[in-house]
Amino acid sequence: MSETVFTVDAILFDMDGTLVDSTAGVEGAWHEFSISYPGIDVHDILSSAHGVRTVDNLRNFCGIQDPELLEKEALRFEQAIVTSASKDGGSGIKMLPGVSEALKEIESRRFLPKPLWCICTSATREYATAALTVTGVPFPEVLIAAEDVEKGKPHPDPYLLGAQKLGVDPKNCQSFSMNQYLNIDAHKNAKVLYLKMLLPVSGAASQQGAKLSDL
Repeated sequence: MSETVFTVDAILFDMDGTLVDSTAGVEGAWHEFSISYPGIDVHDILSSAHGVRTVDNLRNFCGIQDPELLEKEALRFEQAIVTSASKDGGSGIKMLPGVSEALKEIESRRFLPKPLWCICTSATREYATAALTVTGVPFPEVLIAAEDVEKGKPHPDPYLLGAQKLGVDPKNCQSFSMNQYLNIDAHKNAKVLYLKMLLPVSGAASQQGAKLSDL
């Protein structure tokens, strides 16, 4: 099998479904919120909400419009992800297979002033910090969280800001993400090279599309 080598200036990682698996916690949080918002369809939400900011999901699915309430409920939801992930024998928030080995190759380049990679996530900074800490994923000095941008994915803002903070042209960045349907528009609009991660959120390991050392 022939190898394909990409030469890029920086790497932009999504978090959930790419570096960590929070499926158990997200499902638990939505079931918990279905008590407060009995009209929501949890199955429908789980099939379409991945990769979208919590505030946007709560606005769309729970009908919350008041900014103050939206902020409070978003905080409660993301706290519920952490607490419900391992509840009743749940699997907890986990680092995905292959991530540890991949990040070891570039771990030393996560520090300012010239970092090689960052995380661009739809999660809040508080939840992202908790998820990275509990899973042991190295915390990069550049992390773009939900509150850092006015418009989240599928808008390109997270990737554009990530590239800006890394000091590189977005066109010379490689993005790794699990949710191809949500992020494809964000990548196109940001003019970022996109490669889907072949790491399933459901658990079993499969190989990545490319080794980071090849980038």
